[in-house]
Amino acid sequence: MTKQRIAPRFDALSPASKQASAVKRKNRAKGSGAEALLRKRLWARGLRYRLHAKELPGKPDIVFRKLRLAVFVDGDFWHGRDWDQRQRKLAQGHNPGYWVEKIRYNLERDRRNTLELESRGWRVLRLWETDILKDPDGATEAVARLAQARAIQADRRSE
Repeated sequence: MTKQRIAPRFDALSPASKQASAVKRKNRAKGSGAEALLRKRLWARGLRYRLHAKELPGKPDIVFRKLRLAVFVDGDFWHGRDWDQRQRKLAQGHNPGYWVEKIRYNLERDRRNTLELESRGWRVLRLWETDILKDPDGATEAVARLAQARAIQADRRSE
């Protein structure tokens, strides 16, 4: 069993500015604009799902229980999109030790949660928030195709 890292703490840090603190406080763990857009489009296509299953690793944003399909809508900043580039930028900003470690921790946690779900027989799909916002039809289609494939697999297993 691998040793799980502890998330970085804010204790010894000062905010970059009142404005930066206010912006970060408004970031949502659930129900982001991209997530709401994707959910609305999936529902319109007749796909029924549950939200934020607390009993599953990582509390997936969208869950198709019968299909064992978990969908995460990952925020570009918090989940380290383009990590090499983002890491360099964070290293030049305020509280770089915290932010680099925080996002690195999030990346490791996401990998652990994905592996744990997969080991339990779940299929995991991770979508970037900006990809959903740029092409909501494409993101919806990706989820729908995977859900359909999982439904076909489930039907074959039950025969």
